[in-house]
Amino acid sequence: MPTTRFSTANIILHWTMALAIAAAWILAQVIDLVPRGPGRTAVLGSHVLVGLAVLALLLPRLLARLRGPVPGPVPGTSAWETRLAAATHVLLYVLMLAQPVTGIAFALVRRSPTDVLGLFAIPNLFADDTLRRLLGETHELLANLLLATVALHVAATLFHFFIRRDDVAARMIPVLVRDEPAS
Repeated sequence: MPTTRFSTANIILHWTMALAIAAAWILAQVIDLVPRGPGRTAVLGSHVLVGLAVLALLLPRLLARLRGPVPGPVPGTSAWETRLAAATHVLLYVLMLAQPVTGIAFALVRRSPTDVLGLFAIPNLFADDTLRRLLGETHELLANLLLATVALHVAATLFHFFIRRDDVAARMIPVLVRDEPAS
């Protein structure tokens, strides 16, 4: 019998990473608002630590996704919608890898080591102003692309929940299962 929802591991990893990505994005927005000094260093260190957590959670998430169960397309979904959903998910996974990797690369080319809340520091092994600007802009561009892709993902889920009235949202939020089939 085909599954109607993701595994508990998939659900936990999905929401943990969603919260971590949101936290990393919020911290990134706050960094420039904090004056240079210990407060700014702490916000940057928190951003880096959360970004590293996203990277660390990615492999278990991929493994959980590949090991299943994974629900198939909702009956009545057109081929183009199924392809768009698959492409969006692939893009999300690519961005969840590329974003922290460019962040690490950016830390390696900064003018000074990146202190991560006193736990450790990422050395500036390749300090270079040109690379720093390029990687900083790339990291920011990828953050915006990730934000836009997440917005598309959320919009599609809301579309399914409110317009189509199917159980797509319940795949990751099991309490949303509808008692009777959509008509």
